[in-house]
Amino acid sequence: MFKEKWLKIGHTIIIILLIIFLGGRIPYFMGPLTTVLSFVLLPLLFSIFLYYLLRPLVIILEKKIKIRTIAVIISFLAAASIITLIIYLGGNIIYEQSRELGGSYELIYSSIVEIFENIRDFINIERGLIDDFNLRERLISYTDSIIMRLSTYNYMGIFSSLTNIGLIILLIPFVLFYLLKDDKEIYQKTIEMIPGSKRKQIEVLAQDIDKLLSDFITSQLLVSLFTAFVMLIGFLIIRLASPLVLALIVLITSLIPIIGPAIGILPALFIALTESIITALLVIIIFIIAQYLEGNLIRPLIQGKSMDIHPLVVLFVVLTGVYLFGLIGALISVPLYAVLRLIYQERILKKK
Repeated sequence: MFKEKWLKIGHTIIIILLIIFLGGRIPYFMGPLTTVLSFVLLPLLFSIFLYYLLRPLVIILEKKIKIRTIAVIISFLAAASIITLIIYLGGNIIYEQSRELGGSYELIYSSIVEIFENIRDFINIERGLIDDFNLRERLISYTDSIIMRLSTYNYMGIFSSLTNIGLIILLIPFVLFYLLKDDKEIYQKTIEMIPGSKRKQIEVLAQDIDKLLSDFITSQLLVSLFTAFVMLIGFLIIRLASPLVLALIVLITSLIPIIGPAIGILPALFIALTESIITALLVIIIFIIAQYLEGNLIRPLIQGKSMDIHPLVVLFVVLTGVYLFGLIGALISVPLYAVLRLIYQERILKKK
């Protein structure tokens, strides 16, 4: 049993590595595909995410009101009211802390240089050896290159990107509305397109996929909220600067399994380094506590067995998604892998 389990993990990793290799060999194929994912599927992906969050509320309201369209509209208004309230209560704090965070660049830079100098002094390395690496000069050169890129950057490209983002944001409510309103009709018409002999089997599979995606999205969001909340409490206890903004960063990045929380903690770590090494160590301790509670208390309670994927496989799946499709790939890679695994288990293994 143990050997079979690791054999399956090994096969999965080999397949993922093969996909990475082939993806790198055919950039003329991956480029357009990434564009399609960014500008065509992005509204659909966000809408599906929000659909699974709002659907339980729509179902409850529909049972009471009996008219699904009105239930969807009320759900929209409730979600909009909550978002507006959050912005109203926390908007000014987030704005001020964001400005404070943005103004900390020079302090972060000085702290990094000071840390390297302290390490040098602590281990009694000859100054000449450090100077040979030109550490200070390299950091200054790297900073200057970033400033140069910013000064010569294609700001029309930024305007175009912002326009595209605006269009995506406008599309999401429309797509979400019709998903919530007509989901049963869309499902039924899709099932009717399948030949009668396979219809029942595909119907069962579709229901399993629906449950899997619902479990993953809701559990991942709850886990992210819990992680961000624990980090926020920790940041407030140690009096770290800009705690709310740093916790929001953790919340967003934690939606990416395995590597997301580690990425999200980096800004907090850099800010902590501007204060002291002790503060940075406290941030790391808070992060470890949050991850321990999430992995041993929260996730086992809310995540079903359908998403019981080995962490090593999840890591490779996420890295593959990042390599092929960037941020979008990081977000969709694990649920996509889980769906493909479910299809394989239902359609291939059961036939054997």
